[in-house]
Amino acid sequence: MNNSDSPLFSIIIPVYNRQEGIDCLLNVLATSIAEHNFEKVVELIVIDDYSDKAVVLSNFPFDILLKRNNRNQGAPFSRQRGFELSKGRFIHFHDSDDSVTQSWLFEVLKQLERKPEIDLLMTARVDQDNDSQEYRQQKYFHKQVLHPKKVASRLIYRNCMGPLGGVTFSRRVLQKVAFKNLASCQDWQMYIDAIKYSKVLSSRTDIQFLFNKAGNDRISYHSRKKILGHLQLAKITAKNSIFKNSIRLFYLYTCKQHVFNKSGGILKFYRRKRFAIVISFLVVSIYWRLT
Repeated sequence: MNNSDSPLFSIIIPVYNRQEGIDCLLNVLATSIAEHNFEKVVELIVIDDYSDKAVVLSNFPFDILLKRNNRNQGAPFSRQRGFELSKGRFIHFHDSDDSVTQSWLFEVLKQLERKPEIDLLMTARVDQDNDSQEYRQQKYFHKQVLHPKKVASRLIYRNCMGPLGGVTFSRRVLQKVAFKNLASCQDWQMYIDAIKYSKVLSSRTDIQFLFNKAGNDRISYHSRKKILGHLQLAKITAKNSIFKNSIRLFYLYTCKQHVFNKSGGILKFYRRKRFAIVISFLVVSIYWRLT
């Protein structure tokens, strides 16, 4: 597998104050790499985003590149730095508090070897929340895998690709992606960029990564970041939406739970514009369901 001097697959893991999480993830990956002799095929890159206590890696039988930012810069900066350091033909970003199944790495590499022309590979996931587990797949993406333009159109209104741990990019595509430092929706913004340059999509619902829903430090649990990220994203998607700036009203409705959890000007705006927001949500929802 892979006769080139450069690795086939680069796994980039930003980490901030999650020593236990990074240990668990790397142990699973290291076991899989050793089991299948993937040392020359896979490179692991860890970017410590200036954790309060510097991240320390255990002793592994192969090299793992560890770099520490000189100040806390956020996940997009760390991902971009990791990408610039990487050499793989395919790139995968993984959150440090998520993990993968024992077969994940082998199955992903098998798919990339089988179809080297892939621009974007989507896999399923298992949501873990304390003692419960739930299998999830991106049904719309899987259904439209032969139609990148339809996926691109849907992405303006919905993140139909899920968390970043389920996505692998080709280097060619990722070189054209902007790593924007949004308050939230960072993955979503990357997908919008990447899909414009992707010709060959692949969906494998039989491969899963493990998504940790229990972590209370995820952006999705922070109302202010959630709302701000959606409004920042609206400035990007409005350019390609027939609804233009009204798209922000649609986004506000989709995260209304966070709006009502957060007092202040945004809540006053929501209440004042409630009718327009609800109408915008209904109109946009009907539109993207019919397209």
